[in-house]
Amino acid sequence: MLKSLVQFVAMIFILPLGALELAAGRILRRDVFFSAHAQFLSLIPGKVGSYLRVAYYRFTLDHCSKNIAIHFGSRFTHSTASVEDRVYIGTGCVIGMASIGSETMLADNVLVLSGRHQHGTSPGAAFQAQERTFQPLRIGKNVWIGSSVVIMADVGDGSIVGAGSVVSRPVAEGQKVAGNPARPIGGGLAASNCGSTVATGGSETK
Repeated sequence: MLKSLVQFVAMIFILPLGALELAAGRILRRDVFFSAHAQFLSLIPGKVGSYLRVAYYRFTLDHCSKNIAIHFGSRFTHSTASVEDRVYIGTGCVIGMASIGSETMLADNVLVLSGRHQHGTSPGAAFQAQERTFQPLRIGKNVWIGSSVVIMADVGDGSIVGAGSVVSRPVAEGQKVAGNPARPIGGGLAASNCGSTVATGGSETK
């Protein structure tokens, strides 16, 4: 009951920002204030910050469950992202065009890019002037992603990505990978047997 009340209050507080972005986006058919709002909200500490970030993304993302936690310094860069139920996002994460499945955990400083080829690399032209290509990524259900991981490809359900890894090729369901580039290590994991600890609204639960 108390948690639901806090979530409702957060929605009220964030309503002006959410309504502004929704109105501007419908007129211009693109993200307008989304990046600035996301950067500002990422700097609010503690549980209050997590509740406010979740409230804003419930207004602006393609889909965002209310039962998630987004910790200090973390933000989304595109409103086309989606987040399912009981997702935990640690501190300092930056997430692009990605869908994140339920029960998934991102440790601190995880970077989820919008594909591997965001900038052109043709010789003879400034890289910043070349066409940009964004690719939506999928991070499956019940995935554990370690600290400081860079993700440039899909990650299957029930997988584990070791800390510091660079995922440049798709990770199969139930696979444990690590390294740069990330490669399979050890045995496979049964997706249904991967335990998780997630935070919902700022409090961790088993």
